[in-house]
Amino acid sequence: MAEEKAENFFGQDAVVTRGSLTPTEVVLCPLCDQPPVEFAVDYQGFHLCQCSNCGLQFQNPRLTFDELADKIYTEDYCPGHEESSSTTAFSRQIKTFEELIGRKGSVLDVGCGNGSFLQFAKEHGWETFGADIRLSPETSRLTCPLWEGRLPEIDFGGATFDVIRFNHVLEHLQNPLIELARCRELLNQGGLVFVGVPNLAGISPRIKNLQSKLGLKKKQWRHYAAMHHLYFFTPETLRAMVERAGFVLRYWETPVDKEYKEPGGGIYRRMVERTRTGSILDFYITPR
Repeated sequence: MAEEKAENFFGQDAVVTRGSLTPTEVVLCPLCDQPPVEFAVDYQGFHLCQCSNCGLQFQNPRLTFDELADKIYTEDYCPGHEESSSTTAFSRQIKTFEELIGRKGSVLDVGCGNGSFLQFAKEHGWETFGADIRLSPETSRLTCPLWEGRLPEIDFGGATFDVIRFNHVLEHLQNPLIELARCRELLNQGGLVFVGVPNLAGISPRIKNLQSKLGLKKKQWRHYAAMHHLYFFTPETLRAMVERAGFVLRYWETPVDKEYKEPGGGIYRRMVERTRTGSILDFYITPR
């Protein structure tokens, strides 16, 4: 008999209130060690909260890692993540890596998804390594070393890396501070960590926040993607996070990789990037 396929909960209304998913893990602010204040409940029933001291936003309570791994991060989760259409972002990131460390080198891609970035980096002269809590079947085409599990628990056998990449990964982690601290042990001298997350302070998220507060969105707060995003960052709160983990910020931007063909699209793109108000937040950090 064929194995029953796991249910896909993405986009479903009220998954919490009807009991399909049950957030039970109570969370304190990782930066301030104090309970947050709830400011909204999204369309699926997840509780969005904010630390009244530092402003960091996160879920409380949230799903446990075991429930996320069992019901959300299934084999069907990775396909579609980091498709080849992301080559504009890949090129930009590789270029910045090489500018900041002064050469090509080795890169560990944490949350490597379907392996598209690893394939791209290899083709551009980088030595590649990948890790994910559950490796996608699509990574079987890769020839580079791969590890399965959570970063702090993986034995890399003494391997160290020039760059460690967290592209839309940090917001998914139970404790970003522990993961970032592990990076300090895995980096070569002069190494770099890349962190890319959704930017809560961008123009589009701010508009969607207002629409949700006013009840103008059919699926309120959907843009938070709270089913699998546990933390929600602004430039200020992400900087506080990486500094607490023992890093210094070398460079940051809010890139817009979409090519706008509409009249005025190029002007809009340049304006958003120049004012750092895009929906994506990219940090390049080094150990203090």
